[in-house]
Amino acid sequence: MKYTDVSFRAVYHQFCAFVMTDDMRDKMQNYPGLSTADSALCYGYMDPDQGLMLEILACAKYDGEEGFRFAGSNDKTCASVRVEDVKDDDFWVFQEADELSERYAAKLDQLKKYESDGMIEKTRDMQFLDPSRDPYHIDDVFVCLTRKGLENEVCKARINGLGDHFFMAVLLEEPRQNFDYHKGEQISFFVQRTDQENVICVSDMTPDIELTEADLEDGTLLKNAITTFENERTEAHFIDVLEFLRDSYVWIPCNAVLSDADYASVEKMVKEAEAGPGLDSLIGQEMCSQDNIRMIPDVLKNGDDFFFPVFTSAEEMGEYGDSFSKVEKHFLEAMILAKNNENKVAGIVVNAFTTPFVLNRDLFDVVERMKSRIISAAE
Repeated sequence: MKYTDVSFRAVYHQFCAFVMTDDMRDKMQNYPGLSTADSALCYGYMDPDQGLMLEILACAKYDGEEGFRFAGSNDKTCASVRVEDVKDDDFWVFQEADELSERYAAKLDQLKKYESDGMIEKTRDMQFLDPSRDPYHIDDVFVCLTRKGLENEVCKARINGLGDHFFMAVLLEEPRQNFDYHKGEQISFFVQRTDQENVICVSDMTPDIELTEADLEDGTLLKNAITTFENERTEAHFIDVLEFLRDSYVWIPCNAVLSDADYASVEKMVKEAEAGPGLDSLIGQEMCSQDNIRMIPDVLKNGDDFFFPVFTSAEEMGEYGDSFSKVEKHFLEAMILAKNNENKVAGIVVNAFTTPFVLNRDLFDVVERMKSRIISAAE
């Protein structure tokens, strides 16, 4: 089918034939059939640095009613053009392309390095974002920044995370006004429908609360934010929980593992107590370990999935915590422990036995990149 409007939807992950340009011909000197070719078979993909691209697969010749004839490829050579550079050229798209996929499989394998993770690919499938996209950098969207006391301002941002009904992105431009967010920093945004039924991306940067470390110290603020989200599951409440988590310290239940030498010392103390004054005599005694004590975090299992448990306070563990040593860590450190856990946890569960909140593993990086809401006490 012939097209005259090069768009993201028309070429992304599609086989296309473009009229041969001088630039293409220069790049295809080692491709078979170049001398008689009048077009090039291409495949659309996304390069995060250069934008929407066309990988040149083979030389092509248009034979009118008989359609296209494609030459062989050169698997040792990579050649590509930017979609933006051929945006005004006519092209053809091949919808039934199984034969092409098989014939040029080696060339397509070379593009696997550009494959995005499933989360980003999912956002590319969201057609309601298309009016806000940069047409040639499809992960870049124009976001309306809002903050109380300031005028609305549109800036470009690159999507790098996806939650339930919200997106995370990195600002690619420095706002003209002081939104307290700057180029290169992480923002969250939502999709809203205007009175004219247009869909726009909006990031509300008005802080609900300015935090100090003391505000988060006892875990109450985080616990209350989780309860609020549980009672009213809105995007704004979800973002509040993520932002509080990003700045909080949490408690982790751990099993203390002694070295062989320290374990032998404990055994000796127990045997001496049993032979003498009794085990009650050990209550309150302190033992100095000879070696480092390994603290191994516990994990919880739900069906086939493992979850890394953390708590807003040591008391929040309840009776479950009586069997463990309790270690306080910053939540960003807890995420590292969860990522490296041998059980390949599906996520982190906060306050598993009261009002639980689950942070899925695919949101770990999103939380890590979020801007801290902590201000110094002096401010």
